[in-house]
Amino acid sequence: MNIFNILRDVPLHKTEVSILDYIQNNTERCLREGIRSAATACHSNPSTLVRLAKKLGYSGWLEMVYFIKFNIAQPRLELTNDRNFMHIEPANKIHDLFALIENAKLLIHGSGFSQLVAQYVYNKFLVTGVNASLSLWPDYEILEQKTATPWECIWIISKSGRSTSTLNWLNALKNKNIKLVCFTGDHNSPLAQAADIAFIIHDPQKFDDDIYWSNPFFGYCILAFEQCLKQWFNDKNQRALALS
Repeated sequence: MNIFNILRDVPLHKTEVSILDYIQNNTERCLREGIRSAATACHSNPSTLVRLAKKLGYSGWLEMVYFIKFNIAQPRLELTNDRNFMHIEPANKIHDLFALIENAKLLIHGSGFSQLVAQYVYNKFLVTGVNASLSLWPDYEILEQKTATPWECIWIISKSGRSTSTLNWLNALKNKNIKLVCFTGDHNSPLAQAADIAFIIHDPQKFDDDIYWSNPFFGYCILAFEQCLKQWFNDKNQRALALS
């Protein structure tokens, strides 16, 4: 993470920028050798560094350096490595999924609580430049008639994989040349069985159709999606390096 992404709304002059850049790249040295050494390295003086810390809202030099160390300079913890909460069926289709993300016109759908995950996936695709649309409409056939948009891949999020809305969409998609990706908690559900690529998410409350009890399923869906994005980003970087 770059500190200037955090401070983009704070007006900084050239000296302050160079000081922050130095601290970000030398946090351990700043803590070990102190403010005077840092001021000398930045061709400045200790009072300027203290004023900068105050300007940014810190109580002093040390608080500013510690904030930069623990929130910016240290490597980011990888929070999406644990894949015990999900698996992909079939696992060997992951690169097909990446190709769909990059090249296909996607439509994201979810109903009920799954709308929240669908909205998250759609928003994330928007900021990553993926050609995606969002539909919370329960009837795909009416949606198709109203828009006449030739979607090439549809993503459906459904905890049970057999809700009325999901079954309506599956019936409408029969015999259409549209790829189907799903997030569901039941690998035996009609949704998982119909999908070209299925994210099977751990659901400890499979029979709680009203979503009454506490359940990490929807959180796991977002983590699984973020894991997928991370792999996609890595795959794109590797291909770019191979071509360079």
